[in-house]
Amino acid sequence: MSYNGTSFLTNVNGHLNGAGYINVLENSAIPSAHLLGFGDDFWFQDDGAPCHRSRLVAEWKAENNLSCLSWPPQSPDLNPIENVWRNVKLGLKQLRPRNLQELEDNACNIWNNFPIRKCHKIYAQKCTSSDGCKMRVYKVLNGTELKELNCVCN
Repeated sequence: MSYNGTSFLTNVNGHLNGAGYINVLENSAIPSAHLLGFGDDFWFQDDGAPCHRSRLVAEWKAENNLSCLSWPPQSPDLNPIENVWRNVKLGLKQLRPRNLQELEDNACNIWNNFPIRKCHKIYAQKCTSSDGCKMRVYKVLNGTELKELNCVCN
C-alpha cells in the first residue's frame, strides 16, 4: 500500500516466521513497490512483529539494500496500511464469508479494489508539509527526535 494505491496481497497460512516473511518481501512487497512506480528507490515500512525483526530478515534486508522505517505495531496514526486493513475488516463483516476460501477471496477482492482516492486521502491526512507534499517520511532518532527523510509521494 502506498500513496499510489494497493498492489499484491499475500495470504499466509499458519505462523509467519522470518523465512516466510522474506518470501513475502521477495514475491509480494518488492514487486508491489515496482508495480506502484517506486523502482528500487523507496522506503519500506513494517511494524514490530517478531518475524519482521528476526536476524535472518535483518540480514536479508541489508544484503538487498532495503531501506526501512521502523514504527510500532498497529499504529494507524503512524502506519497508513492499518487504515486499509480496517476497511478490509469492515467489508468482510458485511460480506460474512462462510468458509476460509470465501474469507481469502473476499479479502483479496476488497484489497484489490481499494480506491486509489482513499489511499490519497490516507496520506493527505498525514501531511505536515506546506509545500503541497502529500506525505513526509520521518525517522525516529534516539527514541524521540524526528528527522525528515524524504517525500514518498513525489
